[in-house]
Amino acid sequence: MLKIHRYKHKLLIPISCFSIIVATASVLASYSTPTTHAVGRTLSDISTMQEMEWSVCKSSAIGATAILRDVRDNNTYTVRRHEDGNCWMTQNLRLTTDSLANVGHSNALTSVDTDMRASDSYTLPISSINGFDGSSSYLNEMYYAEDETNGAYYSFMAATAGTGDASLISGDAPSSICPKGWKLPSYSGDSSYANLLTAAGIQNDLAGSRKITAAPYSFAYAGYASNGDLILPGREGDYWTRTALSENVAGNLGFYLGEVRVVGYGRPTGITVRCVATGTDPTASSTLSVIVDNTITIDAVSNMEQLVDSRIINKGSISAIVSANVAYQVLLHAIDTELRNPKLVTEDAITIPTASSLVVGTNAWGVESNDSTIPYQAMSTTPRAYHNTTKLGDTPSQTIHTFGIGVTVSPLLPSGTYSTDVTVTVVGV
Repeated sequence: MLKIHRYKHKLLIPISCFSIIVATASVLASYSTPTTHAVGRTLSDISTMQEMEWSVCKSSAIGATAILRDVRDNNTYTVRRHEDGNCWMTQNLRLTTDSLANVGHSNALTSVDTDMRASDSYTLPISSINGFDGSSSYLNEMYYAEDETNGAYYSFMAATAGTGDASLISGDAPSSICPKGWKLPSYSGDSSYANLLTAAGIQNDLAGSRKITAAPYSFAYAGYASNGDLILPGREGDYWTRTALSENVAGNLGFYLGEVRVVGYGRPTGITVRCVATGTDPTASSTLSVIVDNTITIDAVSNMEQLVDSRIINKGSISAIVSANVAYQVLLHAIDTELRNPKLVTEDAITIPTASSLVVGTNAWGVESNDSTIPYQAMSTTPRAYHNTTKLGDTPSQTIHTFGIGVTVSPLLPSGTYSTDVTVTVVGV
């Protein structure tokens, strides 16, 4: 589901009667009043994994912990709200056909108690070390050696509750074997191992590999299952993300002594699972975040801090800092494309209209186009991309988009502050 939030900038042009303009604006873009949520239940108020909601995690303090029971098989897990603001399991998942049978639960998992789409049903395979033979990237295999520290080993197909099949060669699997309210971490962005490592100060070095395996994170050197054997237990740790990187490889957190990285792993390999519960309202309208599929955050500033002279075309900019883990496009528009002085609204000659041709001594403003024949573009009332405002890619990460602004004014323009709301829109592509 695609959710689009927009951010508006108040572009202010103060004008003096001496034909010199001092234009200043430095504002956080805002589309609506931030949604606030009363502090409700916290981790200490719930007892099962399936009771987890984003508001429970958000209302809990960073560092708060709890021991929660998975209602599917009665296994218990310690969870913690880590420094990235999300709640994480600090033990490896050990859901098996035997653990389900012990409480009379069917091997068939559904959205009732599992992180699955309502339309999906998935049958957990019987534990076997012999199934991870690499004959296909879509093997449905799991293995549990009765080791609570290492937990169970799952192929990518099994970890994603059957949705990591041949139809998924890139992007996030929609389901997982995590408890309802939890999910496999993403490859990048919010709820990702990459963000967690950054927030927790875990670096790709010897100190980082020691830190990630120590409390409170307690990731295990569980090794991996392949070709009928456990490989490198006690020396290497690997954890699935929900993101397919190719038809043969999916994202994973991998570490051993001296290295911690988010990389890729062969999909038929058996590796371990940890689940994450987001601490962010996925539907909230906020001045701080835009949600496109997984995560986009935007912080925007309008900037025209130089002295403005009616004898030149004056330059300014609107900058949008976008942090994204999906491909996206940045658009601009304004409901009213003219800069107006609200104290002079009854007069016809007090606007600064948007235009593609800015001529010194007249009233006009526009967005730079980097086209020598048409150096500016007129602002539109409908969202559209302007020159150099689009960033595409699988994982764009954080990118600063700058929209150049030009303004020219006549010496006869009445004094006052002229403004309009410019809206920056970020959409997934």
